[in-house]
Amino acid sequence: MNVKLPYGRTTVEVKVPDGATITHPRELPRVGDVGAEIRRAMAAPIGSPPLREVAAGRRDAVVVINDITRPAPSREMLAAILEELRSAGIPESAVTVIIATGNHRPNTPDEIARMIGDDFAQRLRVINHACEDDGALTRVAAPGVDIPIRINAHVARASLKILTGLIAPHQAAGFSGGRKSLTPGVAALETIAKQHSFPIRPYDPAMGWMKGNPFHEVAITVARTVGIDFIVNVVKNCRGEVVHAVAGHVEAAHEAGVAVCEQSWVTPFPRQYDVVIVTPGGFPRDIDLHQAQKAMSTAELVVADGGVIVLIAECADGIGKFAAWLKGAKSPQDVIERFQREGFTREHSSKAFMCARALAKHPVVVACSGISRQDMEAMFFRYAPSPQEAVDRGVVLAGGNPRVLVLPYAVDCVPKIVAP
Repeated sequence: MNVKLPYGRTTVEVKVPDGATITHPRELPRVGDVGAEIRRAMAAPIGSPPLREVAAGRRDAVVVINDITRPAPSREMLAAILEELRSAGIPESAVTVIIATGNHRPNTPDEIARMIGDDFAQRLRVINHACEDDGALTRVAAPGVDIPIRINAHVARASLKILTGLIAPHQAAGFSGGRKSLTPGVAALETIAKQHSFPIRPYDPAMGWMKGNPFHEVAITVARTVGIDFIVNVVKNCRGEVVHAVAGHVEAAHEAGVAVCEQSWVTPFPRQYDVVIVTPGGFPRDIDLHQAQKAMSTAELVVADGGVIVLIAECADGIGKFAAWLKGAKSPQDVIERFQREGFTREHSSKAFMCARALAKHPVVVACSGISRQDMEAMFFRYAPSPQEAVDRGVVLAGGNPRVLVLPYAVDCVPKIVAP
């Protein structure tokens, strides 16, 4: 049977074996007015008084927003937050907006204007977090956390601290949003590196896992210690449309948003599959292999031992920074062992590790027009010149009469094996 798969800004059609299971995330309906939905959430905060009450008597405020790589309705969230702060007597001149760049590059003035609107970009004090600027960081003593914690000094010193963001499955944190905007969002490079390395970073894909997850536990402990006063987060569907907003306490509101996210993204399966065909969901999620890798992690959660992963992704911008780790290794296991020794580096060693983790256990066939056969095979992937040939090769590698699963929007899916 034929299946259409997202590929870059378009789709490709492939023929898969009869009887293959094709699963899409449950698509929650988008809200009609994003600003109204955010104001609704702020009028009924979870685990917290309304923001105007929390803000009463505070001298200033800091609002943390996503950077350009994590699209969120930051303009609408800022508008609603500033209304509440004005009601509490905090003027815009006493508000600082910090962009949670983590280890990413600074956002340009044009990008900032696209993120929050020209009016806010001109009127508000907006600062890119700089994870290596010692003068802009301050140390935090978080009880029970045995790694160095330094965060943005503007955030640490503000009398009112507000986080905004997007809740979605995350490979290390379980779900993004909430506490993650603080750590790693506005943390020092040394903190980011330690949090993304063993033993804090989970070895296996952690999408959907928060309770008991060390990555999450570190982040929430730091949030409690720093004293985050309020959060505003949204949940999106696989089309990138806002379906729900939450506001309030950094833990209670985030957990409520996670529960909505789970309705759409956690997908039960009765078994594992011999061949799992995945795409990240098209542009921008398949812009390069760095982004497209996330679909492989989803496949790891539902592919049988020794089963085949087929990744179909355009990767128009190529591989990403992590290629050298794979190309310089003798085997995927070498990359895993090196990551165990060295941990997170600026070359995105964690991404190399995640690729190697899948490659060490499964044949991974990749069809992408933006990366050459030579480069793919140098990184231990099995190259296919077209999406159809990738599917065909995956089925042949599995042998016999394989059970086949197709996940056209794999990055929006958290597979859960549920015994019948």
